[in-house]
Amino acid sequence: MKKKSFGIFNVLYNGNFQVKSKAQTNFPDGWLPINGNHQTSWEFFIEPLEIPILEIKNLTGFRAGIIQTFEKSLDVRKDKDWQILMVLKSGMPEVQAYLRIYPIRSNGEVSKPWEFSFSPGLRQEQIKQVLSVGPEIQFLLIEIGVLGPGDIYIYKLIAYPLTPYRMKRRVTKVKKESQPIHHIQTIGEIIKPIHLAMPIPLKVPVTVQANVNADIRNLTSARDKVQIFGSSQAPLATSICGRAQVEISGHGFYESLEDVTADQTMSSTTTRDVSALLRFTFAVYNFGTYLAYVEARLSPDGVHWTGEGNRVEVGPGKLVIVMPEKFLRYARLSYGAEEQTMLRIWVQGQS
Repeated sequence: MKKKSFGIFNVLYNGNFQVKSKAQTNFPDGWLPINGNHQTSWEFFIEPLEIPILEIKNLTGFRAGIIQTFEKSLDVRKDKDWQILMVLKSGMPEVQAYLRIYPIRSNGEVSKPWEFSFSPGLRQEQIKQVLSVGPEIQFLLIEIGVLGPGDIYIYKLIAYPLTPYRMKRRVTKVKKESQPIHHIQTIGEIIKPIHLAMPIPLKVPVTVQANVNADIRNLTSARDKVQIFGSSQAPLATSICGRAQVEISGHGFYESLEDVTADQTMSSTTTRDVSALLRFTFAVYNFGTYLAYVEARLSPDGVHWTGEGNRVEVGPGKLVIVMPEKFLRYARLSYGAEEQTMLRIWVQGQS
């Protein structure tokens, strides 16, 4: 990571923490606390005529930070290259901070995060990270915090696309130090090595004489061996007695994360195709202060839906697990609440 300071237009929602959340008590809108435990504290200061500050004090060995809500994630569909700029400082020397970027695909699937770490100073500074996203990535979910024990103060988070003009400024032109050679008039001894701009055809007759010893016979296991290669350019492994060695892979893991706002109107999460999973489970955490309720729903075609199991209550600050007993190809979770409250919904499965 490189450290640099300059102003730029910010497309990250509430990256300056100016908007206060209505669903959470004393926290910026569009952001949620993540990880840590009962020894971790998140303090949000938003006083008039002062710059908003989010302070994280962590006394444990776990990471602790803040993460965007799913619905406020960064839209990267129009641009490939991005720069993330963080304005922060640490509360003590040698504190390790981290940045996690979760790529979100068009089907709502959250991929394995990109992770970066850095050491902020005791004075407020700007730290930047350049990213390049592929065409299959449509959104980025940003998480930032402290690794292990320590305090950090987050003042602002900025994200903006790198235009071709800004990328061009990073390129340094190479000066031409010599003229290319286009032809050779005579052939003789080359005293000093030279570099040719392009291949030069030379019509010089060449005679080659060599003795070739060929061994054409049947192969035997006593003196010969054969290697079989796959697409990875690695030979097939065998034991001493010639048996093929096969590695049996374990279960694959699937995970999807979604942050939603529940209210008196019943809503549903993104529809998931779970036909390739041996098992899957929903987990729901209530970040708010009001009671919420959820229900698993299944469908054979993604159009016609039925409830699976009973409606489950999710109290404030509680985590519940919803595991459908029956199977259909498509699954989703319906949710509602007495009053507006924030929910985080995981879908985890094994294939």
